[in-house]
Amino acid sequence: MEKAYTELVIAGPFALVKGFLMGFRCGSETEFGYFFHRKSGIRRDTLAELVKEALEMDNYVHLCLENDVLERFRKAVEKTRPAIGLEIKNERPIKEAHFDFSFDISNREAAKNVKQILENLPTGVKLEGYEPQEETHPEGESRSGGYAPLHPYTFKGCGRIRGDFGAVMELFLKAKRMPESDLVPLREIMLSFGE
Repeated sequence: MEKAYTELVIAGPFALVKGFLMGFRCGSETEFGYFFHRKSGIRRDTLAELVKEALEMDNYVHLCLENDVLERFRKAVEKTRPAIGLEIKNERPIKEAHFDFSFDISNREAAKNVKQILENLPTGVKLEGYEPQEETHPEGESRSGGYAPLHPYTFKGCGRIRGDFGAVMELFLKAKRMPESDLVPLREIMLSFGE
């Protein structure tokens, strides 16, 4: 079973929240998953939140934290609030996540690597609306009515990755780190919340 996550909105500067989280992680001697929205490609809910963050009118940090440590983290923030000023303003359990992608690749090796990632999805993740097109053209053949020659090979596609938050994040980060990442534009991760 995939690990469950909760989105926390914490009042405080990013550096302080990150430092507190790292101290909590070292002090608890527990490995757990966490993702900061601004560092991980997760979209904030509203335009107002983005504008406030950009103008630094409000000092809110959005953090997705593994539920296994949520209660202990919540208590640690509350206990230290008088001393350092951090406060959890909101929390919502994450039901699932998704992101959209597209590509138009004319390199067979790059296409092979992208195919491999899309064929080996982590448990808890599914591919939606994905209908790739692979074409091979004779060398030097030009586009109809055009002057530029076609690439001898093209692999095109688009779709959506949807599923458990942790597994979607794993795939998103894997795709961002692959050598072909500039050939596969990824949209921000969108979160869906449960109750």
